[in-house]
Amino acid sequence: GPHGRPVVRLPGVHFSLSHSGDLVLVAVAPAPVGVDVEGLATNRAVLGAQSALHPAEADELALLPAHGRPAAFTRAWVRKEAYLKGLGTGLVRDPALDYVSTGPLPAAPAPGWSVRDVLVPAGYAAAVALRTP
Repeated sequence: GPHGRPVVRLPGVHFSLSHSGDLVLVAVAPAPVGVDVEGLATNRAVLGAQSALHPAEADELALLPAHGRPAAFTRAWVRKEAYLKGLGTGLVRDPALDYVSTGPLPAAPAPGWSVRDVLVPAGYAAAVALRTP
């Protein structure tokens, strides 16, 4: 794709790949799909990346105690990156445009898309985004 997105040259087959530390996450689907896995952000990283959050997500994060912010931020970040990978834009699109929630349940960033968290070992967060019919 135009932003270096890998594609499979088979009709109707879409995939996405992400890695962090020793973890690798791969999704294969019949529709556009994106995945992301990341190690938990540090408090410093959370402070430095506030501009990547949708205003409602920034408000949610501000309501949390400081010790809960890294996990909540990382949840939102992997959801956003999975969605942006599924769109095929990656971080060329401003991640603050889309609301995915910092809470325990993801929000769909747009009609026709679903986002789900993926169970990974402690110290990581992961998500998959899938375009739905």
